[in-house]
Amino acid sequence: MAQNVMGNSQFLLLRLSLMVLLVYSQPPPGFNWAQWFNEQHVQYPKSNAPNDNQYCNAEMYRVNNHTNVCKAFNSFLHNQTQNIINVCLNPNTPCKNSRTNCHNSTFRNDITECTLTRGQFPNCQYRGRAVMKYFVIACNSIVPRGPLLPVHLDNTF
Repeated sequence: MAQNVMGNSQFLLLRLSLMVLLVYSQPPPGFNWAQWFNEQHVQYPKSNAPNDNQYCNAEMYRVNNHTNVCKAFNSFLHNQTQNIINVCLNPNTPCKNSRTNCHNSTFRNDITECTLTRGQFPNCQYRGRAVMKYFVIACNSIVPRGPLLPVHLDNTF
């Protein structure tokens, strides 16, 4: 009996892992990777909210509606899209996953960091924090011989 419970737990863990992999292995329907990056991470100007917690709750509700999952952590870059795209022109640097298509910003940027505190989709609750940091983005061409565009926010520091 105990072995059967253990087997069921491992099976559930495997299923959950596969669901998470599916959610993050491709952008949601209607988005390419660059559009999904923009939807998740770029907001300029920053929308008005009474405080950063309410800002994160509202903005993460919009993001999470595309995946039906409470994202554990997300950062919003408050800068014009073209300024963020221009970071792709900076020299390549290694990404966290060891790929070499990342690029460091040369300027500190206004960023709101949103951390999940509790809840299950669609009732996700976040703690928000406004910071000024550099950021690292991964860039790829979306179309053959197209311009490099941000597709992943790799880090902030």
